[in-house]
Amino acid sequence: MNTHKEISMKKLKLITLAVICAGLSSQTQATPKLISAMGNGATTYSMFIVDNAKTLKAGLTVAQAQSALQTDLNLNTSTPKLTACFVAGDLNITPVNCGNGAIQFRNADFYTYNIPSNIPVFPLSKTLKPLFLETQGANFLSSTTNAVGQIIPGDTSGRVVNVHFKQRVAQFGLLVDAGQAGAPSVSSIQFLVNRQTTQVQTLTGGIPIFTGVQDAAGFTDVTIITSGEIGSTTEARAWIADHFSFVPLAAF
Repeated sequence: MNTHKEISMKKLKLITLAVICAGLSSQTQATPKLISAMGNGATTYSMFIVDNAKTLKAGLTVAQAQSALQTDLNLNTSTPKLTACFVAGDLNITPVNCGNGAIQFRNADFYTYNIPSNIPVFPLSKTLKPLFLETQGANFLSSTTNAVGQIIPGDTSGRVVNVHFKQRVAQFGLLVDAGQAGAPSVSSIQFLVNRQTTQVQTLTGGIPIFTGVQDAAGFTDVTIITSGEIGSTTEARAWIADHFSFVPLAAF
């Protein structure tokens, strides 16, 4: 026959187990949310193309030029602090890979795209400006037939973008250009994390916006989904982006 003390201990164990289960349940059911800025400990990548010929002509190796560029970026006193993500060029290369896999855009859905956009270019020093070209990424194929200055090309198959992280992260964000003012190619964006979607973030053509997702439970993969207005003849669900950022879960 159980004593009063044994019964009390069993009750205590049941209560402890219930608390633990409730905690685990709240973590698995946590809803990812939209964010408009990154927290402390964020790493933010901006893509650059190296002009090898001009670099060698300047008497530098590619490695030396890249190191000099990062030093220049580190002198930036404004937010965000940028880390260079070097890409081969505007060649529809995929997946884009920043930080040796720290951020990797997977599958055939995100490409380098070197054409004028609404995203501001970092003011490089006079020495480095001829050696590098700051570029962006896009969820559509670039085309040599596009007119100079056209923000969104004729490729109307803007793709859903999948992103993978080397380590578990709590936040991910990017600076998004939705297209031309008055004729946007996409009108909203949302993120799919841990099988749950965030609320919809409205986008406006001609006005780049920083947006992202946060999930305190952490994640290693996120899917970026865009949409356009029903019946629109100009929106192609295509967009350009830069300033790819993440905060590791361990630093959150």
